[in-house]
Amino acid sequence: MAILYALVARGSVVLAEFSAASTNASSIARQILEKVPGTNDSNVSYSQDRYIFHVKRTDGLTVLCMADDTAGMAAISLARDPWFCTTRKIEAATLS
Repeated sequence: MAILYALVARGSVVLAEFSAASTNASSIARQILEKVPGTNDSNVSYSQDRYIFHVKRTDGLTVLCMADDTAGMAAISLARDPWFCTTRKIEAATLS
């Protein structure tokens, strides 16, 4: 499983992001943030080429990750894990 890009946002404001590859994932992720409906908790996925963008919103905090199409929904569970975030330089302090 390869998570190539991840971000944490509150609303449309990106609090932290990580990229393991040189792609246009950041611009696509911001477009997705604008399109995720409402402010209710949600769990959705979007596909773009051979990548899947997994989005999970809970209590106004959004976690988005881009994984290759073989990663499945396990990618968003991993990206929601605080250990994963801190080891990927997404500092826990930015989440508060």
